Amino acid sequence: MSLETTAPLDSLLRSVPEDFRALTAEEATQPRAPGKWSRLQILGHLCDSAVNNLARFVKGASLAPGPLPIEPYDQEAWVAVQRYGEAASVEEVLALWSALNGSVVRVVQGLSNDQLARPCRLPDGTIVALGWLFEDYVDHLKHHLRQIFGDR
Repeated sequence: MSLETTAPLDSLLRSVPEDFRALTAEEATQPRAPGKWSRLQILGHLCDSAVNNLARFVKGASLAPGPLPIEPYDQEAWVAVQRYGEAASVEEVLALWSALNGSVVRVVQGLSNDQLARPCRLPDGTIVALGWLFEDYVDHLKHHLRQIFGDR
């Protein structure tokens, strides 16, 4: 995949930590509304998403031909078990988010066109290319970053 393709994620790796550090402790840790995640928990969810997607990109690049099954995960349970809202510091979660997404960039940049074209089967049975999965991952990330930062 070209550097241009991963450029949006590279850019986020530079801006998100700085933007998150600009939040007050209360802004970071208070739920956005009753029953909703805090901004820190959303960032934690993005760590969970990175873990799951990094594994998908590695498996998609290294497995034998045939559609890679994309297994869903229980996002609410992952955030609850990880206890991001109780993290020792915002820096702990930011470091995890940065490290995981740095790995995603490194792996995706190393994929060949053939690997990017490998089929993946979504839970609803739809077949997509591994490259599409990366683009969807970045779109998902941006969606949640808008929840954290608004339209900044």
